[in-house]
Amino acid sequence: MSPPRPTTPPPAATASRGWARRLPTVGPTAFRHLAVVSLVMVVLIVVTGAAVRLTGSGLGCADWPDCSTGHLTPPLQFHSLVEFGNRMVTVLLTIVVAVTFVASLRRRPFRRDLAWLSAGLIGGVLLEAVMGGIVVYTKLNPYLVMVHFLAALPLVVDAVVLLHRCSRDYAAGAGRRLVARPIVLLGRGLVVLLTLVLAAGAATTGAGPHAGSAQGQLVAKRIPVPLRDMAELHSSLALLLVGVALSLAVALHAIDVPERVRRAARILVVTLVAQAAVGYTQYFTHLPAGLVEIHVIGATVLVVGVVQFLLALTHHPPEVVPVPAGAAADTVVPAAAGAAASASDGAAAEVAGAAMTEAAVVPVPGPG
Repeated sequence: MSPPRPTTPPPAATASRGWARRLPTVGPTAFRHLAVVSLVMVVLIVVTGAAVRLTGSGLGCADWPDCSTGHLTPPLQFHSLVEFGNRMVTVLLTIVVAVTFVASLRRRPFRRDLAWLSAGLIGGVLLEAVMGGIVVYTKLNPYLVMVHFLAALPLVVDAVVLLHRCSRDYAAGAGRRLVARPIVLLGRGLVVLLTLVLAAGAATTGAGPHAGSAQGQLVAKRIPVPLRDMAELHSSLALLLVGVALSLAVALHAIDVPERVRRAARILVVTLVAQAAVGYTQYFTHLPAGLVEIHVIGATVLVVGVVQFLLALTHHPPEVVPVPAGAAADTVVPAAAGAAASASDGAAAEVAGAAMTEAAVVPVPGPG
């Protein structure tokens, strides 16, 4: 039998590989900085998107991707500037997540999980951009506006998990549960409840007075459900979520679990109570735009809190990477410690080392 003929990679694959090799490699510390920026930008796009609706600027740019027919930039009018500003945040977010994705491919050591999470950010941002254009063309259809908001929250989850995993070892067998399996299942139940609460909250907004359009513009339609009924459904689900989280926190303080898990539960309960207080206040003060914006920010923080709580239920050690050339060949250091070691300020190094120790407990997704 003759030996198999060598296969030649397609020209496109060869070109792509050559292009990637020309880029500088990225260390774990630099990649973590990019993950932080990505998370900040994802949260910012949620907040500015809500500001567009609450200021009545949803039709400030009546076309997409141009602001108006034949004009990319907006006129010097408040609503147009607000909407166009949100679009510029989207452009900046797209650049940031694209850089993060390329960095994930050039990160050394390479991590497939980080590359997939970074790719998820790009896909989510592009989907949100297209959805935003559809919302404009449908003149702020309330159902699409609702979906547009809810679709941004998985981006927040993705960014939080990316930041969490990028300095921890997620190799097979590296993690261990810190709590019993029923606690993990209850934590996942919180995610289901939170999803229902957020969906009901978005529907409540769709039935409320903040349509996203302003006086003098086409009046946007609202979801044909009494606002009071939607608000009661939303608040009932929210109270159920608070009750489950509080019960879970009490249970965690009654059993033998690491303090980190208890602290994550306490933070989650405090966040939930604060968010509920803002929700009731905005309803009984007839939904002032400022409080509604704070409520949206609280919802985003709540998503981060629930994800962080789930991550705290599992421990993964800091990622270990080889030291730079010039050090002992067989020496390895934790990725998180590398940043502290490179800091010239001794106090900063001490704080970073403490943060690494605190971080030693976490991640999540996976069958427990």
